[in-house]
Amino acid sequence: MRPKVIIGNAVAGLICALALQGAAAHADEPWSTAIAPISELEAGEPAGGGLSKVISGVPAYNWYHGCGPTAAASIIGYYDLNGFGSLFDAAGWDNVKLTANVKDQISSPAHNAKYDPHPDDPNLPVPPNTSIACWFRTSVNLQYGWSYLSYSDDALREYAEYRGYECTSWYESYAGGAFTWQDLVDEIDAGRLLMFLVDTNADGTTDHFVPVFGYDDRGVDGLYYACYTTWSEDETVTWKQFRGMGNAWGVGYATFAIVTPEPSALLLLGAGAFALLKRRRGQ
Repeated sequence: MRPKVIIGNAVAGLICALALQGAAAHADEPWSTAIAPISELEAGEPAGGGLSKVISGVPAYNWYHGCGPTAAASIIGYYDLNGFGSLFDAAGWDNVKLTANVKDQISSPAHNAKYDPHPDDPNLPVPPNTSIACWFRTSVNLQYGWSYLSYSDDALREYAEYRGYECTSWYESYAGGAFTWQDLVDEIDAGRLLMFLVDTNADGTTDHFVPVFGYDDRGVDGLYYACYTTWSEDETVTWKQFRGMGNAWGVGYATFAIVTPEPSALLLLGAGAFALLKRRRGQ
């Protein structure tokens, strides 16, 4: 059984509803929660003294029905703007960057109506899976805005497949060295974003999903990752130290996503290129 770490947010006052990370034997047990403020942001430019890279053109979104689908949307939005234009209904940077234009793909109106109440509304049918929150199972049998870690890879993969693309996705734990600094560097260098599940208040439990799109090696000052907090579509890069849980914004898990065109689309592209080449040769 994959671990089911339940994560939730509340928007007002920039607060997170924190959930305990459960052992596999108690994976489906509901956890008690506490409320804690998000720690002060560590914004700034890369130090530039060592290895450093930030992927540009990543849309930031206002928190919308959960940090999980909001963070995943930044990754999906980036892919949409870079060769996978059917992932969102909106097109072009000026449209894709606005939360209002992609909100139904983040969390559909039917999903919100059914699962935003707690408990879920028994009078409404189970809605079709059409948004990131649907496959993330955000708020499903949970409090408003909460999501499971164990569905983080499903949310990215199955949403991309629903929109006509293939996606390979999985998640790894920071604990025990399964996910390392070099993994982060390799993904960013390859032009691929990640989604981190982090411990914002250093209490040793994960409580927030964030999109990650950069790294900065500051030498003796530590290793840092670039992310959005998911609180605003107007935010710029936020830098957090790359450490494990028990530290502010410490990393618990990393979710990977590699989106590729469907094989049928590749065949069509190949056929088009062959036809074009044939016409040119015939001229």
